Amino acid sequence: MIVKMFDLARDHKEIKDKILHIAEKVLTDGEFILGKEVRAFEEFFARYIGVKHAVGVGSGTDAIKIAGLAFGLKKGDKVVTTPNTYIATAMSLSLHGVIPVLCDIEAKTYNMDVGRLDEILKKEKGIKLCIPVHLYGHPCHVDEILEACRNHGVGVLEDACQAHGSLYKGKKVGGFGDASAFSFYPTKNLGCYGDAGILLTDSDLIYENALMLRNHGQSARHVHTIEGYNTRLDEIQAAILSYKLEQLDAWNAKRQIIAGWYRKGLAGVPVVLPEEESWAYHVYHLFVIRAKERDALMKRLADKGVTTLIHYPTPIHLQEAYRFLGYKRGSFPKAEAAAEEIISLPMYPSLSEEEVGYVCDTIRTFYA
Repeated sequence: MIVKMFDLARDHKEIKDKILHIAEKVLTDGEFILGKEVRAFEEFFARYIGVKHAVGVGSGTDAIKIAGLAFGLKKGDKVVTTPNTYIATAMSLSLHGVIPVLCDIEAKTYNMDVGRLDEILKKEKGIKLCIPVHLYGHPCHVDEILEACRNHGVGVLEDACQAHGSLYKGKKVGGFGDASAFSFYPTKNLGCYGDAGILLTDSDLIYENALMLRNHGQSARHVHTIEGYNTRLDEIQAAILSYKLEQLDAWNAKRQIIAGWYRKGLAGVPVVLPEEESWAYHVYHLFVIRAKERDALMKRLADKGVTTLIHYPTPIHLQEAYRFLGYKRGSFPKAEAAAEEIISLPMYPSLSEEEVGYVCDTIRTFYA
C-alpha cells in the first residue's frame, strides 16, 4: 500500500467542482487584487477566530513579519520564541534587524516552556515581543504566557500557522495576543492553492499599520505614508479560502477521528504518542510521535510505501543562518532531544482507516 504524508490531489478531488466554480466566478468578475473577495474573507476569518480585524497577506511568513512591524518592532529589538519551529517564525523578523531570543520547550506538547520564558524575560533586556507557536495544532499555555509577558511589559504575537480552529479553554487560538499570524500554505488545515497568510488583531493601531505595510505603505491611493511592502492576498485565493473555511471544523473533527485511529493502532507500541491537554482542542495539523529508533523506523516505513517527515530536524539555534546568536548544542536540551526522535505520520482529512491501520501495522511489525 502507498500512503502519502499529504495527499492534496485526493483532498482536492472531493471539492473540485466547487473550487472550479469559484475560480471561474473570480475570473469572470475580473477583479484580482484586494477586492471584495479579500474583504469578505478577512471579515469571515476575523469572526471565526473572534477578533475585530484581519489583514490578508501573501504568506504566513509575511503575516508574522507585517504583524511584528505593525506592532512597532525596530532594528535591535528582541523577540522571544522557541527553537523547534519552522525557520520563518524567527527569520520573518530577523531579516529586519530584530534579534531572536530562544526559549526551550516542554516535552509534553513541544510548546514553549512557560517557566523558562519567565526566567528569560527577567534577565534579558530589550525583549519587546513574545512569539509562542501553537505547534502541530496543539495550543500553548496561553494564560501563563500572557501573564508572564504582561508582568514584563512584553507584547504577544501568536504564531498560529499550524493551528486553524484549535481551542484553548474553549476559545479559538489567534484571538488572545496583541496579534496573531496564520498561514494558508497548501498542506495546512486551512490551505489554499499557493502561498497566502493573514494576521489578526483587536488593535486599531496594529490594523491600520498593517494595511499600509502590506501595500507599499499606502494610506490612500498614491499616498505613501510609510515605507511598505507588496504582500497582498489574491482575490482567487481569498474566494477559495472562504469556501474552505466553511468546511474547516468538519475537517478538523475528521483529523481528531484519525488521531484516535492512530492511538488505538499504536497502543502498547514503544513510541511516544502526542498528548492533548484537558483544556485543549488539538486540530492535528500533524500527528507526531517520538521513537528511539527513529531513522530506522522511517526507513522501514518508506520501504513499505509510507511517507513520513520530520518537523523539524534541526532546531533554529543549530542552523547555519543563526550561528551569530551564540547558542550551542546543549543550549536547549528538550528541543534538541525532540528533534532526534520525532516523526510526523501521514495526516489529512481524506486518510482512510485502512491506511492508518497499515501504517500502524508497519510500525508494530518493526518493533516486533
